[in-house]
Amino acid sequence: MPSSPPRRSSIASDLARLRRHGRHDGMTVAAAGEVMAQRSTPLLLLFLGLLGFVPSPGLPLGLITGSLVICVAVGLLLRPNNPPIPGLLGRRRLSAGLLHRFMRFAIPFVRRLERLFRPRLTWVVSGLGVAVAAVAILIQGIGLALPLPFGNLPFAFGIVLIALGLLTRDGLGALAGHFVGIASTALFVTLGIGLFRAGADLSILLPW
Repeated sequence: MPSSPPRRSSIASDLARLRRHGRHDGMTVAAAGEVMAQRSTPLLLLFLGLLGFVPSPGLPLGLITGSLVICVAVGLLLRPNNPPIPGLLGRRRLSAGLLHRFMRFAIPFVRRLERLFRPRLTWVVSGLGVAVAAVAILIQGIGLALPLPFGNLPFAFGIVLIALGLLTRDGLGALAGHFVGIASTALFVTLGIGLFRAGADLSILLPW
């Protein structure tokens, strides 16, 4: 009888491996990125996208993770096995408390999403599709880095969906991430244009 193919380890379990690395003293962004990148660049992108969901008073986590997403997305295009993490960002420390909050949210969330992902429409996440995914993640990384009130979450979710699509070879999941990114970008561009026009109209009414 032919042997059954080895079972792929759970993506949530891969994320959980961070727990022992930063359980007591936390860890730097660069160290966390290295743990994830050892497994794959899409797993690192998933980790960064999930970090965008975690509240972090006093730490500009959206700016940090968004900037890192941009760098890693460029790396996915140019050198997928060695994603760049700039030293200025990489030296920022993720406290043990922040990592604990991250694990409490990320692992159950990814476990639920994993049940929905399976190999299909693989052409979307292979070949040219990987380059398209990297560009989409890069654009959403810009949105994640911007100081938008509650505007980071849709971009973070789009990054998570595309990264999971790449990890599981699920083109449909990646397409869902593309849709979230396009809708989020269109929404905030429209709001920005509306605010600009409103400001311009208001300035006409001012006496000075």
